[in-house]
Amino acid sequence: MDGSRIDTSSPTVVVTADTPDTVVDRPAGVVRRQVGRMQVRIVTALAIGFLAVAFIAVAAFAITVLGASDTTQRLLLDRNRRIVEAEAQFLRDRLDPVSTQLQFIASLAARNRLDVSAPSQVVDALAAAMEQLPQVSGAGFAALDQMVSQVVRKPDGLVRDRVPLSDFPNGIEHFHEIQTARGAFWGELLWDSSTRQPIINVRVPIRRSDGGFVGALVATVTMGELSRLIVDHDVDGQSFILVGRDHVLAHRTLKEPKRLALTEDKPLPQLSEVDDPVLAAIWQPPVQSRTFTRVLGHLGHVVDVNDRRWIFVYRQIDGYGPQPWLIGQYFPYEEATRDIERLREGIWAGMAALLLALLLAAVMGLRMARAIRRLGATATALERLDFEASGPMVRSRLKEIDDAAEALEKARTTLKWFGLYVPRRLVARLMKEGGASLVSRRRTATVMFTDIVGFTPMAEDMDERGTAELLNHHFALLGAEIEREHGMIDKFIGDSVMAAWGLTSDHADAACRTALAIADVVRGENAARRARGLKPVRVRIGIHSGAVVIGNIGTPERMNFTVVGDAVNVAQRIEQLGKNHMLEGDEVIALASGDTIAWLQDPTALSATPVFVGEQAIRGRVVPAKIYRLA
Repeated sequence: MDGSRIDTSSPTVVVTADTPDTVVDRPAGVVRRQVGRMQVRIVTALAIGFLAVAFIAVAAFAITVLGASDTTQRLLLDRNRRIVEAEAQFLRDRLDPVSTQLQFIASLAARNRLDVSAPSQVVDALAAAMEQLPQVSGAGFAALDQMVSQVVRKPDGLVRDRVPLSDFPNGIEHFHEIQTARGAFWGELLWDSSTRQPIINVRVPIRRSDGGFVGALVATVTMGELSRLIVDHDVDGQSFILVGRDHVLAHRTLKEPKRLALTEDKPLPQLSEVDDPVLAAIWQPPVQSRTFTRVLGHLGHVVDVNDRRWIFVYRQIDGYGPQPWLIGQYFPYEEATRDIERLREGIWAGMAALLLALLLAAVMGLRMARAIRRLGATATALERLDFEASGPMVRSRLKEIDDAAEALEKARTTLKWFGLYVPRRLVARLMKEGGASLVSRRRTATVMFTDIVGFTPMAEDMDERGTAELLNHHFALLGAEIEREHGMIDKFIGDSVMAAWGLTSDHADAACRTALAIADVVRGENAARRARGLKPVRVRIGIHSGAVVIGNIGTPERMNFTVVGDAVNVAQRIEQLGKNHMLEGDEVIALASGDTIAWLQDPTALSATPVFVGEQAIRGRVVPAKIYRLA
């Protein structure tokens, strides 16, 4: 302890405000700043993100617009195909069951489940079938005796009767045709004299298991009923069925065909006779449409009738007579283009919505960026332990950011109060290094004690508030000088202050500079006190350098980060030695041990030269200590 330097510091590096960010051997669990990693401001990141989204959105919009024509044409083609397919399928769903029911009845008769010699059984079966098939206008069974047992649908129900086959026009000829047929088939149109309209009919031969012909079944559907079927099913346009190119089999005007004065010789009206100028113009030269000509293809075409365009869609179906049928619909051009217009409107609406969304996103992003910048600024201020720079946090409507702001504000307030009870440099070390920095370590440090001379009698003349104000003001003056030299205030003991330096190699220099600065501050403060008619405050300061233990000391429930060791006791006793060397007119006396003077790295940098006082016995130590006066 004669001035030689003792290096008892731990190999673990302790980071201070003067230590660069890049360190080695940092305690485990401490978060370190990654050096060399590119960082981008959040405003820049949001701007890049919004530009990327805008670029992608514009590109997608351009692709959508460029592909809209092709997509629209494919949609229209699919729509037209679905229209004609739906019409054809609907027709089959109404006519095919008629054939199926007759074939079922014929199969029952062929297996002797129905007795063809008792025609009433077959008629009962036909009547039962007609109950399930309201589109059937009549059904009959022609036996080998050329008598026809039939069921006819009347307004008041089903009527049964039995008539000779010869009563039907060409009845014998048709019977022989059925006799030679191999199975069910739809025959040529027949004329129904009772309803004055043509009827489509399906014919089925009845044969025994050995192939012998025993009779024929016939079912009919009138032109009026067929027209009602397709018109009632009509949703998008006007439906029709043509036989060949010029004759109309089903149409809305044929639901009541009697008014057309049809005859057996001329059972089907021509296109010009159905009072439908649009349908009558179906085969006029088509209008070329850039949108529909290629789309429709063989499915239809566009015509111009009375300065208005119409679209025809149709398809041919076979199997319901010797001549093929053409089933289709027509509808106004504007209805067909309605989807195109909607698509265009949708594109513009989508573009407007996209622009609005980008604008809102940009506004929200900027608000978020401002809020996050405020959070970052507050966090940076807290890292510097600057509790006043950021000011109170501004609340946000975004819950997560608001929660973070509230939490950061609570942390700021807590750290602010924490810094009042715990040395601020200790708080900084905790934030920078984590809990590992609190592990007790042995090192060389410089300890300072200050004490107010005669404080007890001074306090007796003051009330409690005045005493607290005096001490707080005195400690604020001393604390500012200690903080300026990066010292750590260990504790306040009554009117005394204990501080320590040991985190840098110039700890002795810093402590001596602090003592001299305190002396100047105390003298200046006393001049102001005298001007107010108050007694001066006299201060003793003792400084000593030596080995100490720095770290957490205390119980598991209550810890205190402090400095302990012989050097602490010596510093306090050197402060007490000031009683022997402080003259009546001295306002401050600052004594330092020889060990502290020996640890000075640059004694000439001090504002006053240390004056050797002599060797003084220190209680608890055998060897006297060299004492120097700084102030």
